[in-house]
Amino acid sequence: MTRRPVHVPSDGPLRAAVLEHYGETFGIDDKPWQAWRLEDAPEHPGAHDVLLSDGEATEETIARVAASGATLIETDREGGQWIDTVRSPMGTWVFSVAADSDQPHSAAFVAVLLASLSLHFPAHDALALARAWAPGSADWPADFARFPRVRHAALVAPEQAVEPFAPCPALGLYVVVPSVEWIERLAPLNVPTVQLRFKSDDPAAVRAEIARAARAMQGSSSRLFINDHWQAAIDYHVANGAQSGIYGIHLGQEDLDDADLDAIRASGLRLGVSTHGYAEMLRVAAIRPSYLALGAIFPTTTKVMPTQPQGMGRFRAYAKLMQPVIPSLVGIGGVNATNMREVLAVGVGSAAVVRAVTEADDVPAAVAHLVSLFPAEAL
Repeated sequence: MTRRPVHVPSDGPLRAAVLEHYGETFGIDDKPWQAWRLEDAPEHPGAHDVLLSDGEATEETIARVAASGATLIETDREGGQWIDTVRSPMGTWVFSVAADSDQPHSAAFVAVLLASLSLHFPAHDALALARAWAPGSADWPADFARFPRVRHAALVAPEQAVEPFAPCPALGLYVVVPSVEWIERLAPLNVPTVQLRFKSDDPAAVRAEIARAARAMQGSSSRLFINDHWQAAIDYHVANGAQSGIYGIHLGQEDLDDADLDAIRASGLRLGVSTHGYAEMLRVAAIRPSYLALGAIFPTTTKVMPTQPQGMGRFRAYAKLMQPVIPSLVGIGGVNATNMREVLAVGVGSAAVVRAVTEADDVPAAVAHLVSLFPAEAL
């Protein structure tokens, strides 16, 4: 006799309500997502299937689900917490959260999980939203305390308290440029914040570029962040003291695993980090950086992004969640003079641009116009 797959119980009205309330904000997937208990799942699940396991799955099962392109969520109980392992085509994340019931996968949890997936959130973000959703509420989660903590891929243990990095004020107009020549062009314009994103594997070239950029900043009111090359930035800053010309370091998610965060913190330099969704924000919040960059908001051609453009709906939700935790936030990705006011209306104190300056016919005029779009209190 052939076993028939059986769906996990889900709160249908809640799922429908979430999609109705937030579908216009986030967009809805054309194909519905389905959830199954692992033991009741189809033999050949697909990319829109989520398999829920009460406990760890076998290595054979993990490999089979991965090969199918489906998502597997394994949930264990550890004391008073649920430990969720999310395995999807976008990688593996492990979260911990207070267990507020005896059911690891309640009907409400499944409803919000599936709705979040249908709203185009990746599986690890959908899990975070499902755990954070307040019982009986129709409001989008914005209470940081309800969200799970990251365990696997964590930068510090969830229970570990760390000293925060030096704080940042509102960073205002934040111009990201690829070379020291651009830094030297911008320094006399007193752009509130600039970032040197110099890509090179030559250590000597990196050190020379950073030193020249730092010297260009001396006497300028601009704040200089160095992208990626954290060790060279620290070395120059330590050798030249508080007036080195370097204000901070900016790292992407992929850089965090190798960076010596304690050394950056001890140097007194600020730390900014790029994030692209809930799981990454939760991961980074634990190290208490100076600022978070949220994006990419709009399509951008200046770098390859790990996710699709987030859009203004997600950007608003991210800012609402994170501002009480990390007050200095930067909107980034496809920002220009046309959409700058919309970005700033969310309440962030900074927005980053690239082509709006580097492709401008008149750079000083472009900078002046972009700065004029900021409210006076952000300058």
